[in-house]
Amino acid sequence: MTNGTDGPHLVNTWNSYITVTPEDKLLIPAAGFVKTERNLGLSNDVTLSIASKEIEGYRSKGTGFIVKGTTRFLKSGAEFDLMKEKFSWIRTVLEVTVTSAKQML
Repeated sequence: MTNGTDGPHLVNTWNSYITVTPEDKLLIPAAGFVKTERNLGLSNDVTLSIASKEIEGYRSKGTGFIVKGTTRFLKSGAEFDLMKEKFSWIRTVLEVTVTSAKQML
């Protein structure tokens, strides 16, 4: 979720698309995300909801997290090239530096 001049904005992606770097940054491939990119130009803060049915949660299989962080868009460089190799359809990569993560399930 990002916030823009017209209020909150949500986009979705598959959790399996997210790559975690050795520096614990999240790399998210983006073909669209045009409004997200515009909103993050106003404030680079983001809130993500990330869930997986394969990871053990508090009571059973399946867990989710609310992740907050700061962002930037990558349009070139080694990390962009890595993601472009995996996802040929991307135009940019959303890089998230995690500032907090809270397990919800």
